[in-house]
Amino acid sequence: MNLINDIDMSKRIQVFTDCDLDGAASLLTLEWLLNAKQLSYISTRVNDFRPTFLRWLETHNLKKYEKIFILDLDVSQDCLDIVDRDNVVIIDHHDTHYQNKDKYKNATVIVDVCSSCAKLIYSKFKDLTQLSQHQQYLILLADDYDSYELKLKESYPLNIVYWSYQGNKFEKFKRDFGHGFLGFTDFHDNIITFHKKRLDSLKKSIEVFEATIPIDNKPRKIVSVFADTCINEIAEYIINKYESDIGLVVNLKSKKVSIRKSKKCDVHLGELSQKLLKGGGHEYAAGGLI
Repeated sequence: MNLINDIDMSKRIQVFTDCDLDGAASLLTLEWLLNAKQLSYISTRVNDFRPTFLRWLETHNLKKYEKIFILDLDVSQDCLDIVDRDNVVIIDHHDTHYQNKDKYKNATVIVDVCSSCAKLIYSKFKDLTQLSQHQQYLILLADDYDSYELKLKESYPLNIVYWSYQGNKFEKFKRDFGHGFLGFTDFHDNIITFHKKRLDSLKKSIEVFEATIPIDNKPRKIVSVFADTCINEIAEYIINKYESDIGLVVNLKSKKVSIRKSKKCDVHLGELSQKLLKGGGHEYAAGGLI
C-alpha cells in the first residue's frame, strides 16, 4: 500500500489509539513503520472517544493535519459525523467494526478481522519498512495477549507490566520497549511476582454471583464478581471454576464491566456488550459501561 510512503512527515500527524496494550503496540508499530521518533497521540477508550475527539477539535483545526490516525477503536457506531474525513485513516481489527466499514465515505479505512490491531498494521505495511526481530516480537506478544491465546510465555507478563505503569503508561511503555522486546528487567520481574501474589490473594477473597439467563434463546450460566484489578485473570478463573458460559467483572471504580466467555459458548460478546452496556469488543472479549 502507498499510504505510508505518501505521507509528508514534515506536516502534522495526530494519532488516537486505544489505551490498552494493543493500542500502545499499535502506536509503536506505526512509529516504526513511519520512521518517526515521536508521533503526537492521545490514548482513549472506545466509549470515551467521541468526547475526547470533540475536546481535541476545540483547539485543533482538522484541515491543518496531513493525517489523523485512529487505531484499535471501533468508531463506526456513533462517530461517523466527526471522523469520516479525507485525511482520516482508520485502522482496526474488531469484527463489529468490520461489519460497518462500508458506512465510511471519505476516510481511508483499513478494517479487517484480525487477532490484534498491531498485527494488522504490520501485515499491511511490513513490506515497506524492515523491522528488527525485537520489534517484530513485541508485535507478536501484543497480538498473543489481545487474542488471549497466551501461547508466548512473555505476553501475559508484558500486559501486567503495562498496566502497572503509573501516570502516562504510553511514555513508560515506549521508554522500556521502544526498540522492541529485549526481555524483562529485574524491576519488571518484581512487578510480575507481586501481581501474581495479589491475584492469588484476590481469588481467595472474591464473592461470586451466579444466574442462568436466556441469551439467543438458550439458557446461559453467568457468573460475576466485583473487582478493579486482574480483570482478565479473574474472569477466566471464575468461568473455569464454576464451569460457566459467561463471566462478568464489574469495576465500581471505573464504572465499567468486562465480559469474557468460555470456549464452548457461542454468544458474540461484542454484540451483547453493545446491547447491554453501550460498549463493544470482540466475539470472545468485550466491555462497556455500567
